[in-house]
Order: sequence, then C-alpha cells, then structure tokens
Amino acid sequence: MRSLSARLTFTFFLIGAAILGAFGASLYFWVREGGERALARDLVTGTQLFHERFLAEHDEVSRGVHGSLAAELEDFLEASGGRASVRRPDGSPVFVSKRFDPDVPRFRARSDRLTAPSGETFDVRFAVSEAPLHEMLAQLRLCLAISCPLVLALQGLLGTLFVRRLLSPLEQIRSHAVRISRANLSERVPEPALTGELRDLARTFNEMLERLDLAFQDLHNFAADAAHELRTPLANLRLEIETAAQGNLAPGEYEKIFASVAEEVDRMNRVVADLFTLAKMDLRQLALEKERVSLRLLLDEARETWQPSAGERGIEIRVEGKDVEVSANPGALRRVLMNLTENALKYNVRGGRVTLSVERENGTAKVRVRDTGIGMAAEHLPKLFHRFYRVDSGRSRQTGGAGLGLAVCKSFIEAHEGTISVESEAGIGTTFTVALPALDSPAPDDASRNR
Repeated sequence: MRSLSARLTFTFFLIGAAILGAFGASLYFWVREGGERALARDLVTGTQLFHERFLAEHDEVSRGVHGSLAAELEDFLEASGGRASVRRPDGSPVFVSKRFDPDVPRFRARSDRLTAPSGETFDVRFAVSEAPLHEMLAQLRLCLAISCPLVLALQGLLGTLFVRRLLSPLEQIRSHAVRISRANLSERVPEPALTGELRDLARTFNEMLERLDLAFQDLHNFAADAAHELRTPLANLRLEIETAAQGNLAPGEYEKIFASVAEEVDRMNRVVADLFTLAKMDLRQLALEKERVSLRLLLDEARETWQPSAGERGIEIRVEGKDVEVSANPGALRRVLMNLTENALKYNVRGGRVTLSVERENGTAKVRVRDTGIGMAAEHLPKLFHRFYRVDSGRSRQTGGAGLGLAVCKSFIEAHEGTISVESEAGIGTTFTVALPALDSPAPDDASRNR
C-alpha cells in the first residue's frame, strides 16, 4: 500500500472502526449496566410489595375473610411478573407460585426471613425474570451487528471520496510539475485555487522553481561569459604565437610579444583562480579558519597598499571610525577590502576621494567604502554581484577586470554570515557597505597584551 490516498483511506477507516467499536462497546455496556440496575430495583421493590401483600393476605386468611391464600398471591405475581415461594422454618411450604424455580437461568432471586404480626416466621424467596434484559441486549447486539458494517462501508466510501478531494490539489501540483522542464522553468503552479497548507506548499514549490530558474539562467550566462572571457586572451595568444613563429622579427619585437603573452596568461590565471574560488565556495569546500580580526587595521593596510596608485591620480584615501573587531578569516576579509578599495580607485575621477570607514551599530560591524567617482545607474545595482557582470565591458577590460571580483567578495562575506550591499548615483559616486557580526570589545588587559 504505497499510494498516499490508499494509506490515508485505510487510516481513516481504522480510526473510524476504532471509534465505532468504542462507541458500540460503550453503548452496550451502558445499556447492560442500566438494565442490571433496573433489574436490581425491580427485585427490591417486588420483594417489598410481595412481603406486604403476603402479610395482608395471610392475616385475612387467618381471620377467615377468605380461604385461598394462593389465588390472591398468584394474581399479584401475574401482575408484577415475579415468582415467589414461602416456607416455614422447618421447610414446609406455605405458598409456591406456579412454574417457580429460582435456580434456573434468567431468574434473579432474593431470600428474606419475614415475621408476621402473629409472631410466625416465614422464609420468603422472591424472584424476577432476567428475560426482558437479555432480550433487550440481544436486540442491541443484532442492531450493532447490522449497523456497524453498514456504517463502516459508508465511512469507507465517504473516506475515499474525501481523500480524493483532499489530494486533488496535490495532483494538480504533480501534473504541473510533470510538465515543467528546463525549457519552461518560467511556468508556475496556480495558487488562487488553493488554501491553507496547500497554498503554502504551492508557494514554496513556486519559490523553488524561481530559484532553479535563476540558477539555470546564471549557469547559462556563466558558461557563455566564461567562454567569452577566455576566448579573447586565447585568440590574442594564438595571434602572438603565430606572429612569433613566422620569424624575421627584431629582438625588440620578440620581447613585446613575450610580454603580451605573459599579460594574457596572467589575465587567464586570475580568471581561473577566481572561478576556482567561487566553485569551492558554492560547494562549501573552502574552509575559512576564523580568528579575531581588527577591521581598522585591515582598512589601514588597504590604504597603505593603494596609496601610491592613488597619489598618481591625485586621489585622497581617508580612513575613519573607531576600531571594531570581528571573527573572520583575515585573508578572505583582506581580499574583500582590497578589492573594494581597488574598485573605488579605478572608477574614481582625478583629484577625487576614497573614504574607508568602520563603525559598530547594534552589535553589527559596518564597513563602508565610499568614492566620489563616476557612479552608475540604478538598473545596474541588482546585477552588480553577478558573475562576469560589468557595467562597461570595454572599461573593465582596459583595467584588467573580468567581472568576478565582486562575486568573490559576496561569497566571502556570506561565508562569514554577513551581507554586502551597494548604493550608487551616476556622476556622484558609489558606496559599498559590508555588515558582519561584531565581537565584544576586549578588556583593557587583553588589549594591552594584544598590542
């Protein structure tokens, strides 16, 4: 029974059978208990009435009012449905009703010693029939034996219909899923017809399809961009090698060719290295050993590294803010800040400014890299961290970029449970913001030891 609908129907059937069985058993025992109590009350009441009637009739017989004790008592017993016997202490019978045998089944008897006003004592045994109770219980058993299978059959039919109706939205989702393939990942499961958990399931399924669609698009674009990025330097290398192979060149021409070949090889090495890093980050195969890192020290290091290049263009690099420490991999975080600072210089204007700042906000360390450069239009911002995406491909090639640096930065920051965002305005400048969980400031003694 592998079908979900069959399992649900069988489960509902078992639950219904258990409930019906419990109800039938409870009803039967409740009726039987009530009948037993009623029978016991009838026995007590009948015994008391028979005692009173016997004493009255016995007194009238003693006074000679009438001479037949049996006739009067038989009429009383026929009306009450009881049976009785009266004997003297020596066992001699005084009265025995017709068909009286209190020891046979289906009769319940009670024995008492009765003293008449004259001082005589009698052993009285009164019995009532259990037949009405047993007949009622037999009818109840017959009713349950007939009705329970019918109810279970009806429940099975209704359960099957209910389960099919309940699972019909799942069948719709399944049929849509069958039709969806790589060629039509944009198709979605309709949600308006669903409610509750099924709507949440459809929404989650559609969100998964959205992620898969984006992943396939990224994969398609990634493959095309990677091929395009590597094709250009390979074509250049082939051209340079063919030129060198023709011979009859001056020594200086060979040096230029070899320098160009080295430059193209270096560019391909950087692309391959970045792709390898991103692949390991995607597969969670790049282990980042973390330690306590000072963000202010990394910003100072970035400024010192890029200060010579900035000086050539008259760009000022400024570091602001008090130190904040985070738990991070120093190499990965250094690469992020170096890359952001390099971009701020590349796309700045002559005589511009780059501001590197760090601050603590509600337990979060925020590093901002601002520049007064050319900026970019708003439509580029959502795609800026995509792999191989470049706002201006021509300018990026001139500056040596392949469109992977920001993608690597984003992967490193997310591996540290942080976020990276960008704000930019064309002609005004760009600001990158990196947010990481901040560590508590060390105690003064610890800080002095660290120094």
